[in-house]
Amino acid sequence: MNKKSIYKYAAEAGLPTGLYLSFVSLCSMLSVKISFLNFLILPLLAAFPFFIAWKMKNVVKDEPAHAHFSPLWLFGIYTIIFGTLICMLVTYSYLLFIDPSFIRNSMNQAIEALSELPEEMSYGMSDIMQKAAEKNLYPTKTQFVTSMGWFTCFAGSMLSLILALIISRRTNQRRLSMFR
Repeated sequence: MNKKSIYKYAAEAGLPTGLYLSFVSLCSMLSVKISFLNFLILPLLAAFPFFIAWKMKNVVKDEPAHAHFSPLWLFGIYTIIFGTLICMLVTYSYLLFIDPSFIRNSMNQAIEALSELPEEMSYGMSDIMQKAAEKNLYPTKTQFVTSMGWFTCFAGSMLSLILALIISRRTNQRRLSMFR
């Protein structure tokens, strides 16, 4: 029998994860122009843990030796990293070719929204952002995409930690109950 490593499983799961994350990213960026996409973002984000859990359960089903916490967490981390790399490429391509002014427009909209809030609620952020905009200190596309990628990898690793604990515990409890 040919056993697959946890890295191979993660690489295989990376493509659908990357497509999922790319769809969320594109919905988020396009929601400025197509307003109904706002309604898709929250359900997509809420469904993402179930998507990763489903991928983890498939690994456990295919290879029961990987049903422990460490391999499942490693699977989740690598799956998120591989998926995030795909999402970063799609997001950067969107920012480069389709909507190069997205970052500038988003920052200007944030300045407008913050300037309408009372000072005690905005903590002076509108003034700080306005001064940065006047000096043309917008984040570059690379900075934006890299920050997004780091955040996604960190949040995904924490999500994977929780899911690996739950799935490994449930799987191992089922196995133990079979012997009682």
